[in-house]
Amino acid sequence: MKKIFFALICNLILFSSCQKSISDFDPSTTQGTGSGTTPTAPTNGSGNFVATVDGKQLTFNVTAATLVRSQAANEKRIDVTGTSSDGTKRIILTLGEETSVGNSITVKKYILNAYPEDDPSTPTIDESLDIQGYTTYGIASGSNWMYGVYDEKGSCTVTSCDAAATLISATFATTLTDLLDSTHIVSITAGKLTNIKYTVVN
Repeated sequence: MKKIFFALICNLILFSSCQKSISDFDPSTTQGTGSGTTPTAPTNGSGNFVATVDGKQLTFNVTAATLVRSQAANEKRIDVTGTSSDGTKRIILTLGEETSVGNSITVKKYILNAYPEDDPSTPTIDESLDIQGYTTYGIASGSNWMYGVYDEKGSCTVTSCDAAATLISATFATTLTDLLDSTHIVSITAGKLTNIKYTVVN
């Protein structure tokens, strides 16, 4: 995972350097019309994506879903991006595994945590190599998106992933604690992906 996730961690570091600022580099951003408008939330994927964010149940439109393979690194990851139907929140769920074989990911439970805690009793072990997935969370700011960088404690259980039909279903829940402001906590519960259609890249 270290090579694919290294690129993903670099994105998180970039997000942290721009935390609470406008993201102009997010390719899935949908621009609003006019100054100060909220981004719209188009649907270009199929299936259902729901989650409860800080106690409010939301429906998300799938704006991107891709499975990216790296044969050179013998790894792959799947990213599912959803934008809430009211256009105010965005969740990107990323899962990965150490094989580039196949057009699906393994049906199992994945631990969500981009920044695993370092265990001082195992100085020769790099805990970051155990990253199985993480959640990127954004909120609308005018016609752009703001992303925070969070310590995460959560999990995602892939209940089905059909390589032939390229459909994934999963459940997830996580708690995000802002790394710059520990009083800012985002609770995501009852997350559910049902028959999300994804595209295979590479």
